[in-house]
Amino acid sequence: MTINLDALSIDELEKLIKQAEAALDKKRKAELKNAQAVLEKMAKELGVDPQDLLKGTGEKKKSTRKKTTTKKKAGARKPAAVKFRDPKNSSNTWTGRGKRPLWLQDALSKGAKLEDFAV
Repeated sequence: MTINLDALSIDELEKLIKQAEAALDKKRKAELKNAQAVLEKMAKELGVDPQDLLKGTGEKKKSTRKKTTTKKKAGARKPAAVKFRDPKNSSNTWTGRGKRPLWLQDALSKGAKLEDFAV
């Protein structure tokens, strides 16, 4: 389904947006009701309270795996150091990680050596 939005005025577009948001909200609520019905049916079949399914308070199998207590700290990584630079254009750099950049691929295909670009 396509609507020619160019033919609509600003007021008509705003009205259309409000109608679309209302329809989306209605669909989401219907999906939520459907999911709740499925959850209640599953809970009934298992013989548990639906809230127990959501909380995960039902009986769980005990894991035999040893839990590790060391976790890495989440945070921003430092950028990798530049290892290769284009002598013709110093803004062309490569860290040596990932796919080789096109400027380096072109130079290597013309007979240059990777060592020629080392920083």
